[in-house]
Amino acid sequence: MTAVLRPFQPPNVASQVEVGTVGQTRFGVGVGAVGVLAVVGFFACLLLLANFHVVVISDQLEFDRLEGRLKSGLEQAQTLRNEVARLESPDRILSAAEGRLGMEPPPERLQLALVVSGDGGVSLAPPSGDPFSGGSR
Repeated sequence: MTAVLRPFQPPNVASQVEVGTVGQTRFGVGVGAVGVLAVVGFFACLLLLANFHVVVISDQLEFDRLEGRLKSGLEQAQTLRNEVARLESPDRILSAAEGRLGMEPPPERLQLALVVSGDGGVSLAPPSGDPFSGGSR
């Protein structure tokens, strides 16, 4: 038997596509469906990215607000420290005692001697009477 050689003819594309299956290939899924899925996936990714961006911005705003509160709190604490130092100064206490309270400094200041335990040279006299009695006030 002899083989008959025929010239090459490309396959007819129209013959491979069945009637009623417009847009489908021989793999079963149409190119249009893959394209739609790709576009939907792309927009879903953009939506997730926008949501992440909103979360980052809101957290940054909260951080900035807390940082401002901390700064104002530190300034207020420094102001209060300065006020306490001013109110505790001995010159202010002396002027308030003399001015508003009518107190006067003593004419001479009595300096007490320092007593160290175990020092034999100086001894204190015991108190007279009962120091723990109720006494009269």
